[in-house]
Amino acid sequence: MVFTGLEQSVLNRVQHDFPLVRDPFTEMSRELSLHEDEFLTCVRSLKAGGVIRNISGIFNADRLGYVTVLCAFQVGDDDIDDAVRTINAHPGVSHNYLRKHRYNLWFTLTSESDEKLKKSVRFLREKTRAADHLLFKNERLLKIGLILHVGGDELPDDARSPAPSSQNDPGYTPLSDGERETIRLLQHDLPLEPFPFARLLSTDAGSLDEDSFLDHSRALREKRVLRRYCAVMRHNKAGFTSNAMTVWKPAGDTDLDRIARIFYARPSISHLYLRSAYPGEWEYPLFAMIHARSDGELDEIIRGLARESGLGKYQVLPTLREFKKERVTYFSPRFREWEAEAGI
Repeated sequence: MVFTGLEQSVLNRVQHDFPLVRDPFTEMSRELSLHEDEFLTCVRSLKAGGVIRNISGIFNADRLGYVTVLCAFQVGDDDIDDAVRTINAHPGVSHNYLRKHRYNLWFTLTSESDEKLKKSVRFLREKTRAADHLLFKNERLLKIGLILHVGGDELPDDARSPAPSSQNDPGYTPLSDGERETIRLLQHDLPLEPFPFARLLSTDAGSLDEDSFLDHSRALREKRVLRRYCAVMRHNKAGFTSNAMTVWKPAGDTDLDRIARIFYARPSISHLYLRSAYPGEWEYPLFAMIHARSDGELDEIIRGLARESGLGKYQVLPTLREFKKERVTYFSPRFREWEAEAGI
């Protein structure tokens, strides 16, 4: 897809953290030396065309008291469609993909506790008739969040994601009633009009006034409960049509911090984790999700990573089909409703 210069500027800006102020669109338009109406009209057009998926908050689940795991199920070809319906019905499933591997269904599952997570996995495995499965917990988050730079081959330095984490977030952060209400509202898609937060509060009958809402929002970002508030693009609409989950096996004496810096420096990598390993069964703990404009570019990125990192043992798991991609709605009654229906 070919974007105009205006569209490029707007897309590259809205993927970054929005200013949490009364009228963020006006502030961002001033940053780009654009008129507010021109900026907002462009955002509306890109949203209507499906380039922008949504504008809302992205949260650190563990700081909200939730637990998340990456699940890999081995499901027979004849059972795929039924399995997908069963998996996607869980309100804690945000992503679900068919990948080219013996473990062919890969999905992220979020739950309110370890016990409920385990019960959910057992239920889903039984209902999908999965022959085998693996669960991958996040041992260390190195990078998360993709900014698809439009209009150039590489991201400028100030357009990259936050620096790689040396450890996971410390865990649950107690929340006030006002903060919980703010989180509920920040998960809604932002109205595309001037003073959008006021509109959000009025249409959702929120119990907060605008000043309190914005104060709570900024505080949640400071405490790293709110990771980012931004627009998320549809990769294929932005021209990034090839992607694959890659898994890598570092040697025992590998300097993981050096490897993390090499992988992090690639703007095409959106997610980078050290996850669970199972000796003799799964020995690839480094997970890197890579996005590219073509299969050739994707292959080139992977070969370059192998060359620069010195990691010769890896697997590439291309995405064959996307079955679900949406954010988990935290503090939603749907969790309890699903558990009641499942008898958990």
